[in-house]
Parts: sequence; C-alpha cells; structure tokens
Amino acid sequence: MRLLALVLGLIANCTIAQPDTIIGYAYDVGKSNLRYMETYASVYDTNGLLLQSSVQYTSPKKDILALKTLDYSNHPYAPDFTFDNRTANYIESIEWLDDNKVLVKRKDSGREWEEKIINIPEPAVADAGFDAFLKDQLTPLQQGQTLRFNFLNPARLDWFRFTATAIGNTSTTITVKVAPANTVLRWLVDPVMLTYQLPDELNRLPRLLHYSGLTNMSLDGQDPLVADIFYEYTTHQPKHHTKPIVMLF
Repeated sequence: MRLLALVLGLIANCTIAQPDTIIGYAYDVGKSNLRYMETYASVYDTNGLLLQSSVQYTSPKKDILALKTLDYSNHPYAPDFTFDNRTANYIESIEWLDDNKVLVKRKDSGREWEEKIINIPEPAVADAGFDAFLKDQLTPLQQGQTLRFNFLNPARLDWFRFTATAIGNTSTTITVKVAPANTVLRWLVDPVMLTYQLPDELNRLPRLLHYSGLTNMSLDGQDPLVADIFYEYTTHQPKHHTKPIVMLF
C-alpha cells in the first residue's frame, strides 16, 4: 500500500471538501438486534472525487472490532486497502503494483501470510470501491442496463465477475441487485441488495441508505455475517483557505 500520497492545492481561496461522516448500523437480517456499527470518515476533492476513507468497526458497547483504511489514488473503484479484523485476528489487503497488477494478501489467525499477484481486467472493483462504482453508474442502471464488473476478493486471493441491475425505483431512490455472473455461483451465493438516495438540490451526490447481504465482518473468526445495514450521514461544511494546501495521508 502506498505510504504517502501528496495533494497540492496551489490556487488561493480554494475550497476543499471536508470529511463526510457515515455511520452504518448492522443488524441480523429481518431482526432488531444490533450486531456492530461501522463509522466512515471520507475525504473528497472539490469535484466530489473520493480520495481516501477510514472505517472503524465497533460493537454496540463501543469496543473496537476492526479497522480499515482505503486509498483511492491508484484506482477510483478498486482502492488500495487494509482491513484489520481484530476480533477475528484476520487481516486482508490489496495493493496496486506496476503494469496494472494487484498484490492481494490475507492472514488468518495463527497462520502465515498468504499472497498472490494477479491481473484483473477492467472494470475492476474492490471493497468499498464497489459503492463508488455503483454511484457513478446509477444513470445507466435507471435506464435498465445491466452492469458487469470484476470484483477483487483478497479472502480468496482471486477475482470474480458480478452483475448489477436495478430492481426498484421511486422518485427519490433506486434499489440495485448485485449477484455473481456465474450461474453456479448464483446458486451458492445470495445476491446483495442496495438502496440509494438519488441526488437532489440538497445532496448533489447519491447516498447509500441500506445494504442487505453478506458482509466482510466476522465476529468469531468463522463465516462473515449476513446483515441489514442502515446508514446515517453527517456532512461537514467546507473550509475556505487563502494559501496553498498540502495534505499528507
């Protein structure tokens, strides 16, 4: 993972978007028992392009369960990232290398690191970049198109083909179904459902409201949870700067 990315704001009186804080509340599907929370702090440039994110996973008692960092400087939809699940003693990551190759790594509790360098065709998607990809493709989804993309999965040290289709629309929201493109995998893996709030005068960017399906979070080192996740947003107002800005992250 790149250790340093340098962003220079060289124009006086420029405006830099401040972090958008997002909290997801994960429940067992169809039930009211809260399993964990995920708090996102994301930074965008002035055009709304996502630059970086950090995620803290906590228990209902506020104990830290896992941490994740994402850097979108190498790819807008397949960020370099590290996911450290402390409660399951599991770590996974991806890192873009030269020549469009990707290093995927994983480490299970009590085992040595496993890693693999792979080539993945575009459109490539990984982890939370999956959300950024769908947000950028809401218009063709609303028009009835089926999206096809390739999802990097460090847990399997591989990538898989997926499809996304809109299955419901209102004047303010769209619901998208994501499923494996492979027919056999469709029998084995349930689809994921996502509901987005469409852009409006108040929020010029779409927002994920609800996610239902398999997560990347395990609370016991066994299978990841299947959950309903509901998201809340707090947007911070931009700050105006009158001198060049240097952001290191």
